[in-house]
Amino acid sequence: MSFLLAQADFLTTNDLQAGISEETVEEDNLLRLLPFEDIAGFQQVEWNRENSLGSLAAFRSVNEEIAESAPTYSNQTQALSILSTREEIDRFNVETKSAVQNVLATTIATKAKQVMRTFHNEFYYGTALGASSKGFAGLHNLVSTSSPDMSVAEGSSATGSGLSLQNLDQMHALIKPGRPDALIMNRTMLRRLSAPYIANVQFNITKDSLGDFLPDYSGIPIAVTDFITQEETISGGTFSTKTGGDTSSIFAVKFGRGAGTHVGSDRVFNNDGVLGVQGGGMRVFPPHQMEKKSGWSIIVEWYVTVILGSQLSLARVDGITDAAATV
Repeated sequence: MSFLLAQADFLTTNDLQAGISEETVEEDNLLRLLPFEDIAGFQQVEWNRENSLGSLAAFRSVNEEIAESAPTYSNQTQALSILSTREEIDRFNVETKSAVQNVLATTIATKAKQVMRTFHNEFYYGTALGASSKGFAGLHNLVSTSSPDMSVAEGSSATGSGLSLQNLDQMHALIKPGRPDALIMNRTMLRRLSAPYIANVQFNITKDSLGDFLPDYSGIPIAVTDFITQEETISGGTFSTKTGGDTSSIFAVKFGRGAGTHVGSDRVFNNDGVLGVQGGGMRVFPPHQMEKKSGWSIIVEWYVTVILGSQLSLARVDGITDAAATV
């Protein structure tokens, strides 16, 4: 009788390759643009925002009394949110299953990936820290539809429409002073913006300082994200919820501490933008022995939030459907 394949299988083993082929991938080059400040030792950050200048200076006649007026300011605060994940792993698995792939290291890497995915989603769709949320306000909730105007509606009522470059230009012109540091959009919006007849207008592809290809619109870098959905709903012509519809949004953003100061102001005024704030950075706590199990508990945690200094550093055009862009 011939030597059977089933018998040969007992005499060999599979050549298991180290590493894990990723299938859950969502890209976002946000962290190449978003600066972070560390406030380790503090629970929250505070800053002052200008509300009004009061009555403007006026010309007067000789010996005329000078009218008095006072500007108004508001104090803004934002507390750090606690972003955490945990996994229990049995000692047996660590000590008997790590010949090819380090089980403990793989678990930690997966936990860190989970934390970053949650942060990116919160960056766009998070609601303010409070009774209904343990996270922080994302870009959609940092946009004010009142004063100052920070939003341009592409659609109307509950119906969206294709991107108009006129509305896109109107939106990024809301950023003051200067121009946005980046436009943030999903892949669908990038594809519509880069259509051939649109590309001949203001869409370009260059290389950044690291040699990576970087699209830009009218000289403004484009950050592409998989975390802004093409399923947003609008109500009353403006963004309502993350899913349930067929529209998307594009943001114009200035990042970090602003360098825009006024001559003679002794750097009193600035144009602070969107800024990440953290307490000590993302932490992987040393695996600790569980009380009633033989194994370890692994915790990855990040004390983090996002703030918007000046409301003139963020703008949005919403209600954009997956339709051809128009000039």
